[in-house]
Amino acid sequence: MSATHAVLGLLLNKPTYPYELGNQLERRLGPSWAVNTGQLSQIIKRLEKEGLIERVGGATGARDDRRIFAITEAGIQEFERWFSTSAPRGARLPRRPLLVKVSLAGPQRLTEALQQIDSYEDECTTELARLTSEQAKIVDGPIVRADDEFLRLALAENIIEKEGQLEWTKLARERVSWLLEQNAIWPSTRGRAGAANDEARGAREELFRDMAAERHERPKPGKRGRDSAA
Repeated sequence: MSATHAVLGLLLNKPTYPYELGNQLERRLGPSWAVNTGQLSQIIKRLEKEGLIERVGGATGARDDRRIFAITEAGIQEFERWFSTSAPRGARLPRRPLLVKVSLAGPQRLTEALQQIDSYEDECTTELARLTSEQAKIVDGPIVRADDEFLRLALAENIIEKEGQLEWTKLARERVSWLLEQNAIWPSTRGRAGAANDEARGAREELFRDMAAERHERPKPGKRGRDSAA
């Protein structure tokens, strides 16, 4: 899901400025939903062009970030349509770029792949510490705030994901380190593929020579008939 419907959902509450929408995205949905000014500007322009939001306040001629935007009736309908639609792709498996690197490293790059696993683990550890710190800042008060509970939930998702990534890096390091010590069979590299092609070509040529020799040595039907008559 993009931030488009999240922005529409925020505007259901009240009209507001674009910069406030950006703040609310991160404050209510967690750091993974942070968007920069350029991204938010593109979202606002697209939603306005599609008639899902409109300008309702601000000085005439002011920049978009100084104008107040509100959701339109079409925007409300779009949000309701999205909210009631199931998301079949919501549980799809992640495609981890580091896994692609490790899997395609080949024997000559396996040590470098191990170093990238270590670097990725360091990044995950740092991010996990930051997320845990952000979660600890949410303190329960005498009044229950729904926004705090949803932020805590969003951070919990991020923390669980990072913990899973750390577990994966440990497993990846273990398997790659073990593989470095083995005399493993690897998928053909470019050089090995060329050698394999040469070997296959030589086998075909040998087969063709044997077939030609067999045809040459086989007596012709006419000659065999004359020999029998004699």
